[in-house]
Amino acid sequence: MSEAVRAVDAGLLEPALALAHDETLGRDLGAATLLLWRTRPAVVIGRFQRADWEVDAAACAGRGVGVWRRFTGGGAVYLDRGTLCIALAAPPGHPWSQLDVPGMYAPLLDGIVRACHAQGVDAERDERTVRVGGRKVTGIAAHHGRGGVLVHGTLLIDADLESLRACLAGPRGGDLGGSPRPAPSRPDHVQNVGGDGWEAALIAAFDARPEPLDAGRAERAAALAAQKYHDPAWHAGSWMELTSPEVRALLPPARSAGSAGSASS
Repeated sequence: MSEAVRAVDAGLLEPALALAHDETLGRDLGAATLLLWRTRPAVVIGRFQRADWEVDAAACAGRGVGVWRRFTGGGAVYLDRGTLCIALAAPPGHPWSQLDVPGMYAPLLDGIVRACHAQGVDAERDERTVRVGGRKVTGIAAHHGRGGVLVHGTLLIDADLESLRACLAGPRGGDLGGSPRPAPSRPDHVQNVGGDGWEAALIAAFDARPEPLDAGRAERAAALAAQKYHDPAWHAGSWMELTSPEVRALLPPARSAGSAGSASS
């Protein structure tokens, strides 16, 4: 690594707080940071996607899977405890923050490949994904702003792939009603990498220095989780009036700051 990277393993978080941590990190950078977390079953759609075009409402409801929107673009993902979420962020002036698309994805993808090789998994990457035997094990999205760059993605370890396929079986089409056309997801063949010790492998792959979560950033993330990530209007986006009651029921309800915290079962 050209510069020291700090690593924060946030453990198991509620979806709202986890997404808020990613956004807080991406907008408020002080040093190159690797952030790791997991969450309970959830579907997370991209910034420019329409929820009811991306999910099968009945499959999600039957599995107790809510639908959330992240602050970056890209396609919909299914998360559960078998999926490791990985964010790599760098402040202005860091070499990683000077990279353009698609080069900006390379530091994270290369680190995931290094971790896979260390774990005995024969992985390789293209411009936007890591694959094992031609099947996708990770996908990414990014934010590049005045505060630096954040690239984040998922690593399928022992995710429930049956639920992934069922929940992400949205129609990806329908009446726009004058609203903007949403960005589509691109279905792909996926698989798990399996095994234990992935958090440690990722930290080692970036030669990162483990640190506890900064108290100030944790406070800002909790406030953002309660305000933005528990606002159904944020998750429905421009398509609120067109979203069916079945899909609206999957969006998170409004909640106070004190109730957005560690993940429950």
